[in-house]
Amino acid sequence: MHNLWINPKFRRTRPATAVFADRDGTLIRHVDYLNDPEQIELLPGVKESVHDLVTANIPFFILTNQSGVGRGYFPIEQVHACQQRLFELLEIEPREIAGWCIAPEAPDTEGGYRKPSPRFIQEACQQLGIDPSSCHVIGDTLVDLQTAWAAGAEAWALSCGKGELPEAHAGGEISGGHYRFRADFAACVAEILQ
Repeated sequence: MHNLWINPKFRRTRPATAVFADRDGTLIRHVDYLNDPEQIELLPGVKESVHDLVTANIPFFILTNQSGVGRGYFPIEQVHACQQRLFELLEIEPREIAGWCIAPEAPDTEGGYRKPSPRFIQEACQQLGIDPSSCHVIGDTLVDLQTAWAAGAEAWALSCGKGELPEAHAGGEISGGHYRFRADFAACVAEILQ
């Protein structure tokens, strides 16, 4: 499995929109430095929502920071094993989605794909033939919102992952751009598909 993959079947298809989702805390229950496939647990409604996106032919990407690799906590092969388990639980083949980006860099590493860098979104949109402004970025942390804002995409914040974002939202402490706040990934996808 590659760290970076954009499905060639979506190249130059110019879809109306695309969805970029964070992994931990958005699609699966958050576990600090997750590296054991047995610990992966889908959040409610995620499997159905991913299938809805695939059925609607909306390009769906997974975008995840995995600094545990860059920090030397575990090898990249563990991340790939977790990614494979995610697809098993979603009950889809990897080739059914539009792609993914696993950013293994440690924080403060220059030039990689680590969020909040918009690099992967920009490259994926270039391949699709669409502007990032027509896309959606869904995540449970401030860095996910910052990634959306840096790319010029629609930002969606979730209350189902880490606790910092809901607390910051409730306190009116999130600044940097517009975002929509929803309970979970399924709620976001339902709204996007409307």
